[in-house]
Amino acid sequence: MPLRRRPPPAAALRSQRGKSVADTAGGASRDEELASNLAAMSALAVLMAPLGAGGTPLVVSGPHLRGASAADVERIQRFRDAQYRERLSYMLSPEQLQIDWRLQLDERSAHFGASWGERLVGSLRITPAPFEFHALAGSLEEQAPRFRGYAEFSRLVVDPDARSAYVTPRLLLAACTWAMQEGYVGIIGLCRRASRTVFERYGLTAASEEQHSVPLRGPQPYTLMMGTWPQLIAASTRLTQRLNRLQSKEASEAYAPLAEVEQT
Repeated sequence: MPLRRRPPPAAALRSQRGKSVADTAGGASRDEELASNLAAMSALAVLMAPLGAGGTPLVVSGPHLRGASAADVERIQRFRDAQYRERLSYMLSPEQLQIDWRLQLDERSAHFGASWGERLVGSLRITPAPFEFHALAGSLEEQAPRFRGYAEFSRLVVDPDARSAYVTPRLLLAACTWAMQEGYVGIIGLCRRASRTVFERYGLTAASEEQHSVPLRGPQPYTLMMGTWPQLIAASTRLTQRLNRLQSKEASEAYAPLAEVEQT
């Protein structure tokens, strides 16, 4: 299937939102805000670097786009599908796959992977509108117009044998840095109630307190989570500072509850 056009540049997104950053940020230009946010992300990357020190080095790659790096995208898909077959088979149901095909989700997305050596241990997908979440339930369909200029994050998967407190932050850092450079204003994604507190630590907040029923994914309620770059940077910096403090033998028990959970 053909690769869809890449996400619109920052100037087009400003037009879509109806207000430029200069209108909402005290006259600061979009370029100045972008430079400031990217500098903060670079500082966050330095702060994250010691996480997992002493273990197998974690390498995060991406963005992988279907047209430019099809083999990498297919490798991530195989990893993701294998994880879902073991634990979350509803993500591979015919109905779910039909939504994937109809919206060309993987074809339009930027994919990110986390590896220990040759072993892929985590992945994440960033997708421009039209979003997946609006196709999953009627109560979600009406939410989509609120989030012009956002990118949807989904398919966050971490191998249970590789779970720690640093695979997810590293994936999010890489994906958000790319989305920021592409002109998006933030990210939005659907997550299970059990995962909500984890994503709140990264700076995401509930778009509303309404809980959504997603029939394709069982009885558990879902929350639509959103975050702008300043929110994500501030919260992720605090979390990373905490993780660095806890990363010691003495603090191993306190470190464990911060490990990843499944998004979907």
